Amino acid sequence: MSLLFPERVVAKVGASEVSLNGETIPCDPAYGAEPWQGALAALAAQRFESPCKVTVVLANSLVRYAIVPWSEGLDTPEEEDAYVRHHFAKVYGERARDWELRASEAVGAGPRLASAVDRRLVEELKALFPKSGKAKLVSVQPELMSKFNEWRGFIPAGGAWLVLAEPDRACIALHGRAGWSGVLNGKGAWLELLDRERYRLSEDAPDVVLLAGDKAPASPVHWKFRELAG
Repeated sequence: MSLLFPERVVAKVGASEVSLNGETIPCDPAYGAEPWQGALAALAAQRFESPCKVTVVLANSLVRYAIVPWSEGLDTPEEEDAYVRHHFAKVYGERARDWELRASEAVGAGPRLASAVDRRLVEELKALFPKSGKAKLVSVQPELMSKFNEWRGFIPAGGAWLVLAEPDRACIALHGRAGWSGVLNGKGAWLELLDRERYRLSEDAPDVVLLAGDKAPASPVHWKFRELAG
């Protein structure tokens, strides 16, 4: 394989499995003190025989999300980071100090979607891909943000819900005309969580739903579903 055109690998890391370009590798979620340590042990056991660029997508179960309101007067990246960290600290307490944060670009003066990941997880991921190795880590992305980048072309002008469903949990986010309006990442049946979020946020929210991870109901009452690849 040419070094000028290395293979691209997408590694999705979850608590109970790792997938490399869609090939699933089971792991032990009870391994270690943190829910991600079993997955990193499974990833560390893989051998990359050819040069490749690796993008790691962190499953939503390993990420915390929040909608951060717009604030004027943030002139530097350090001020923006402090503002986002303060917002997470209000919700999650002092443990937010040990998280690595990232926020989307704002749409005008609209709110932003922010994510928080255990800093140790990111540091240990980077350690799995040393500069001397054939596999180069080029990006670490929260799953919701990764899917939004993949799906944004399917979001109509009036906005849509993004639903990433799993057997016992779901990540649900609303992207409307003014950008991000809400996000829920937790346990429960995804359709019930979606109905609850629509009632909580606004009855005027869009009825378009981009869905991955499950089939849409056969006879939806209030929704227009579009199933996309997970």
